Amino acid sequence: SDRLDMSPIRLPNPMVRPPRESLVRAAEVLRSARNPAILAGSRITERDAFEPLVAVAERLGAPVFTESGTTHGRLAFPSDHPLNGQGLPLWSPEVRERLQEFDTLLVVGMDLLRQYVYHEPARAIPEHIRLVHLDEDAWQLGKNYAVEVGVLGHIRISLAELNDELRTTMTNTEVAAARERGETRAAAHRAARERFAAQIQAEPDSRPMTPLRLMGALAGVLPDDVAIVEEAVTTTNTTFERLGRLRNNTGYFGHRGWALGWGLGCSIGASLAWPERPVLAMLGEGAAMYGIQGLWSAARYRIPVTFVICNNAQYQILKIGARGLALPQAAAGRFEGLDLDVPEIDFVGLAKSLGVEAHRVTEPDELAERVRDSLLNRRLCLFDVPISRTPQSRLNYG
Repeated sequence: SDRLDMSPIRLPNPMVRPPRESLVRAAEVLRSARNPAILAGSRITERDAFEPLVAVAERLGAPVFTESGTTHGRLAFPSDHPLNGQGLPLWSPEVRERLQEFDTLLVVGMDLLRQYVYHEPARAIPEHIRLVHLDEDAWQLGKNYAVEVGVLGHIRISLAELNDELRTTMTNTEVAAARERGETRAAAHRAARERFAAQIQAEPDSRPMTPLRLMGALAGVLPDDVAIVEEAVTTTNTTFERLGRLRNNTGYFGHRGWALGWGLGCSIGASLAWPERPVLAMLGEGAAMYGIQGLWSAARYRIPVTFVICNNAQYQILKIGARGLALPQAAAGRFEGLDLDVPEIDFVGLAKSLGVEAHRVTEPDELAERVRDSLLNRRLCLFDVPISRTPQSRLNYG
């Protein structure tokens, strides 16, 4: 009786099939949609439900948007798929604008919606949209938005059975309409990617380099099996996703978990979990400082991670938020405590003092070559990259 119980925790089995009648009703609503879309969250990744999600999206000809405020910052849909609708914006008016054209949404494996900034009176989901919400977390169904159909069940099983229901019940007319929608979306996706690539090429060749120039340089050197940890939200801006460079969804962790300083430790953990995969950590200088001691652990235990410090010497995301909320100090151009420039942090010296090879890189081509070499050879290395300090008014999620 005095002994400590060290037996493992036994969690309930999540492999619960959805009710048949719920799937039938969900399929009816989706079949009747003239312009459906899908919102997909982190629980898709956690349940390895990529294949049935892709199948449902292709059957409906529906674009798939990934949430900005995910539970664990995972990517729920292949970024190079023609139905990838990119990530939702962080601000409710922009989410509303992005979703306005659709008449029906299938929401899968996400919290609807975990907003960063909620601007009243504009609610994020337009009132005319019919909602079908599929999840294994009963707490999320109908919590923030009334749903027409709620489906409770294991996500991978539920999506697979929903796809079967659609396959066996869609009429020839509905199949043709879905095919036409899919082709239209695919063409728009290709055009958007080409425009974005052209935008990157047209970026000013300035020094310090712009965030988009930095991201463009790295996009061309990413191995297909790379694991990426992003905690530099005003720099990364879903650029890799929009360029279709995140081909392996399992290895992506983004700044979507609403905590600061997790990225450095997460990248070390990813390398320990996947020793066969190269790991790239994209960190803002402010975020890196919350867990900088992790470099010592990486050096001591020889854990190969390529760190890129996107260094604009400020907490840019907090400045964007302050401007968006029209805070008085922000309107006057005063941001107390949000600049990291007096004194500037010497990340090269700091990393070396913790046992990590480090370099300051100011040229995009040099950065691309150094990062390519570091990833290819599984090296532990840090690159401090100064980027433009020009104020931003919003995040660019496409």
